[in-house]
Amino acid sequence: MSLSRYIVIRGIMTLVTFISALVVFFLLTRVLPAVALGANPFLPTQSLDPLFRAVVRSSDDPGYASWVSMLSATYGLSRPLLPDQLVIFIKNSFTLDFGYSLTSMRSVSSEILLRLPYTLALYIFAVVIPIFVGYYLAIAAAKARGKVLDFLVTISSLASFSVPVWVFVLIIYYFLAYIPKVSWGVYILPLPVKAPTTSITGVHDIRYWIWYLSPLYIASILSFYGVWAYFFRTIIASELGEEYTVTARAKGLSEWGVLRSEVMPNIRPPIMTKIAYSVPTIFGGSIALEIVSSWPGIAYYAYQAIQNNDIPVMNAFFVISTMLVSLSLYISDILIAILDPRVRQGITGYTR
Repeated sequence: MSLSRYIVIRGIMTLVTFISALVVFFLLTRVLPAVALGANPFLPTQSLDPLFRAVVRSSDDPGYASWVSMLSATYGLSRPLLPDQLVIFIKNSFTLDFGYSLTSMRSVSSEILLRLPYTLALYIFAVVIPIFVGYYLAIAAAKARGKVLDFLVTISSLASFSVPVWVFVLIIYYFLAYIPKVSWGVYILPLPVKAPTTSITGVHDIRYWIWYLSPLYIASILSFYGVWAYFFRTIIASELGEEYTVTARAKGLSEWGVLRSEVMPNIRPPIMTKIAYSVPTIFGGSIALEIVSSWPGIAYYAYQAIQNNDIPVMNAFFVISTMLVSLSLYISDILIAILDPRVRQGITGYTR
């Protein structure tokens, strides 16, 4: 199968999967709760629809009265849940029109964009750097199989991903921020008192960003490198036992030569798939990490939306996260197909 045809077919599959996820989400969060309370989803103006009830409840506040009608038009609340509001929900998802927050009365998209710099500044580092640390540790362990270094990497990896990242953050705050400040009046690392602003006017502001994020960066590496090191080491070790590596050694290749020229090309597909699943977490972030560090990112915003039953914000968080996962996996599929043309042959019997 040609690469262009493969790209088109995968694109159609990705689109269908994304739309299916939206439909299931709408049914679970909007239709089923209304039906459970005795509503008919095919009739207009469903007073038992969770979003309808949230908007109407908000209209009791005089500050909401002027824009309740606008919300109703945006979400089609005067129409039946099925199929009218479902179609509107899917259309708004593709146009990224999430309406307005029921808490702040501001555009959900603008609220997300306001917090996006904080999320990217933290999670691009927290997601990407542990991958490289884990990769090179796994290579070192594979080259020293059965030796002390291999044992240490394995044990430290298990310990790393067994401890939540927020625990590492608390430990760092206590020993490198609180104790030095109280005992000696020294500021090694900052306590989570005042998050930096996005209005950067000079080098001082950049330094404060880095200084404030340092505990979170250190905790992210300590907590996340382990899962990658263990993953890389496992798949590398499994490949090193295959017959083709024995043949390569018999031809005179060194252990590093076997790893570089024989093993690494074969483990690219699973590595790229796992990375594809991890990249969207740059947007989602970690609620616990942001709460502990008082970091005003998107994850903490989603947590507040759940607390306040701010349904438009929760919808936006799900839609964007699902979209990023779908796109990331699609790009991963295409890159794998370019690197290993054999995967195109199984498109009719779709298996990842």
